[in-house]
Amino acid sequence: MVTIAVDAMGGDHGPRVTIPAVLSSLQKFPDLHIHLYGQRSKLDPFLSQSPASSRLKVIHADQYVANGERPTSALRKRQSSMRLSLDAIREGQVAGMVSAGNTGALVACSRYVLKTLLGIDRPALAAKIPSAKGHSIMLDLGANVECDSENLLQFALMGSMVSKVLDGVKEPAVALLNIGSEEIKGNEEIRLANALLREVDNLNYIGYVEGDDIYTGVADVIVCNGFVGNVALKTSEGLLQFMATVIRSAFKKNLLTRISGFLALRILEGLKDSFNPDIKNGGILLGVQGVVVKSHGKAEEQAFGQAIETTYRLCKKQLLEKISTELDSDYQY
Repeated sequence: MVTIAVDAMGGDHGPRVTIPAVLSSLQKFPDLHIHLYGQRSKLDPFLSQSPASSRLKVIHADQYVANGERPTSALRKRQSSMRLSLDAIREGQVAGMVSAGNTGALVACSRYVLKTLLGIDRPALAAKIPSAKGHSIMLDLGANVECDSENLLQFALMGSMVSKVLDGVKEPAVALLNIGSEEIKGNEEIRLANALLREVDNLNYIGYVEGDDIYTGVADVIVCNGFVGNVALKTSEGLLQFMATVIRSAFKKNLLTRISGFLALRILEGLKDSFNPDIKNGGILLGVQGVVVKSHGKAEEQAFGQAIETTYRLCKKQLLEKISTELDSDYQY
């Protein structure tokens, strides 16, 4: 049995999306139990549309965290659906939680309520990104705008562990994202992190990769600060959308370009799906003492269901326990 908490109020759509996704997930996974947190008056209209489930527990939350709310304000809302979901992890009622709410608020509240793992200063948001060899794990994707060399080192350690646990890679290739491959390139923190990583035992560190290496599959884990990671990911999404728009415009020229454009567009749409929150959804907040999954704020039912599934599988695979064990024993630096 796996029990997780769901913040029903987070994201752009709230209960209209989160509740159908919860009900579908309960049907999909017979050993899944869910504690659903939110304002009953807003939950009940959607809950009444489906039969009650003995594996669903609904807990009223007086407050919720708005999309544009500052983290400091969210921290003061002790009765919000986000905060109560995190409290449930701390109190051992659930193994993990998922929210589509404000990323800054979720990171701040997770760090305050759950605290970080021993040896980790800051949590990082990690997710799978497509590559020529399948996918890579990239972090940080937005939890920390600025990071020092020690933070980047810790991200590398956690990313390597996730690759081992989730993907079964025995010796994940870990790289630092930089503006060049030469040792002298990058700012001081990048160069310091590079030096630190080369001294870590039992870590397959391969050095720097540049932006055009992200999707080649040369690295199983790509490490950067949250500002760079978020910009890189969203730039990639925007580029695919732009290319699709250009190809669509070619439809209007002649029959040959219409056929060529149609074939190319199908390929691009497949690539776009790799980034699409409705297909790939659920970033992992690594480094806190609990499984916390951040769903895309714009997620529809399928996307939020994917985030619930990610949370379920992480808890079932006992990711947190394995990361803690490896931090304690296998890595020395």
